[in-house]
Amino acid sequence: MACGQDGPGDHDHDDGFVISVTVCRGCCCGTARKHPETDHEGQLRQLAEVGVRVRVAADCLGPCEHSNVMVVHPSSVLRRQGARVVWLGGVHDSRLIVHIGRWAAQGGPGATVIPEAVRPFVISRPERR
Repeated sequence: MACGQDGPGDHDHDDGFVISVTVCRGCCCGTARKHPETDHEGQLRQLAEVGVRVRVAADCLGPCEHSNVMVVHPSSVLRRQGARVVWLGGVHDSRLIVHIGRWAAQGGPGATVIPEAVRPFVISRPERR
């Protein structure tokens, strides 16, 4: 997954328990041209405010038919225990960002179940290009 520089919510170190969310801002996700009703910068702030490390992907993550795409990463500790990333698509609403942020702040993938409000937005990981 090609990611640009880390965005708001960076931590100085990864103690093994840092949860991160990669936010696609490639070809169409995160653009006012495609989604003028979405507060794209506000999404980044909302996630950072609950202590989530936000990574902004400068390159397209792939599934443009599901834009806006986000990927919630488990902590490195949980990843070693088998937890896997969760891909989300169609993330436009600030209320949904609240649910994603709370889930990530509570440990995210592998630590807690995906919240009911987030489940309809889970998408399959795209095939590698």
